Amino acid sequence: MKTLKVLVVDDVPSMRKFAKFGLEKGFSNVFIDEAAGGKEAQSKIEAVEYDLVLCDWEMPDIKGFEILQWLRKHPVAKSTPFIMVTSRNDKESVLRAIEAGANSYVVKPYTAEMLAQKITAVIESFDRRRYERFNATGTAIIHFHDLIARGNLIDLSMGGLFCVFSRKEPIPAIFDKVLIDVKLEGNVKSNGIEGFVIRIQAAEAFIDAEEVKLAFKFTDLPAEKQAELVKLLDVVKGKS
Repeated sequence: MKTLKVLVVDDVPSMRKFAKFGLEKGFSNVFIDEAAGGKEAQSKIEAVEYDLVLCDWEMPDIKGFEILQWLRKHPVAKSTPFIMVTSRNDKESVLRAIEAGANSYVVKPYTAEMLAQKITAVIESFDRRRYERFNATGTAIIHFHDLIARGNLIDLSMGGLFCVFSRKEPIPAIFDKVLIDVKLEGNVKSNGIEGFVIRIQAAEAFIDAEEVKLAFKFTDLPAEKQAELVKLLDVVKGKS
């Protein structure tokens, strides 16, 4: 799995420690860097390409809001996902952060599970913008924990796929690592694609819904698997 590189910015050591705990609990392959203030954060962002910045609003040197404004104007790092962390929970502050370019907003105190959910949603949204998705008809066989689940494709991209499964099938949990076999019409297929679960939802808004939808994110893939995915997408787009 691709290592998730996160910069945690907070002037309170205990808050940095708790954020690190939440990240390590929620993600199996994560690199966590820390900054004790805004100036240190700017210096590290200049030197390292992060996948996410998790930043406190209230800091003594440079406020988190100012870091956000600076980041969004940065010539290289301006598109880096940014989550504002603060005790401010009023509507005005939330809107101000979102309008300035924050991808999400976490209010203190928060749980490790809440933090992981927020980060997952931001990463998924970022990937959806980066990878064009296409409606797909075919099957997906998911291998996990010595179990197998068979589902139907909804959409497919170079970054992941979205499927629907019967609730009678064994269903992996959020963040579970999986191997995915994808098969389209005409026996065009790719087996053993590595990924993990990033979202689970009911297919219908009823407590007794018979199906569930799962979103999977692919991990770093070798050139061979990337070439197979290109062929799959060519079929989906009607180019073959």
